[in-house]
Amino acid sequence: MSDKAQALLVIDVQVGTIDPGDPLDRSVLKNISGLLDRARAGDVPVIYMQHHSLEPGDTLVPGHPHWPIQPDIAPRSGEAVLHKHSSDSFLHTDLDSHLKGLGVEHIAIVGCATDYCVDTTVRSALSHGYDVTLAADGHVTGPDADIPVETIIAHHNRTLAQIAIEDRRIRVVPAAEIPL
Repeated sequence: MSDKAQALLVIDVQVGTIDPGDPLDRSVLKNISGLLDRARAGDVPVIYMQHHSLEPGDTLVPGHPHWPIQPDIAPRSGEAVLHKHSSDSFLHTDLDSHLKGLGVEHIAIVGCATDYCVDTTVRSALSHGYDVTLAADGHVTGPDADIPVETIIAHHNRTLAQIAIEDRRIRVVPAAEIPL
């Protein structure tokens, strides 16, 4: 990583977005849990984004059984939980001001869904002036009728690793290689 102050951002790992019974999802949860343990041990701030849908009938609305954060990686006391209404964790949220208040310049990112909220937030973080490390094995998405989940994840890992803006970069590495 770098010498810059960092945080771990956990995006939309909610009951309705990840299935602990699925082997790939279970592996992603394990990798996220390992990063959380290391972040907490190193006093690295942990911030959770929780999707709060505004669409009537959606399952990611407060009170719906799919809305809570996955119990296996639930926030601890003092860890921020911010709500968002779109794929971009920065759009109409307090994420940027929260990170700036902590002096964070580098964000390690994990979560759901690879091709929506993770991809959009990674790109937006760069545009907001943050360096990003994406855990290559710390994000997942739902099935697509035409493209296997593993292919979607590999494509986004490869594509995001190629993006840079001025002096900001996105690194994509396995969760075990992210120093926190």
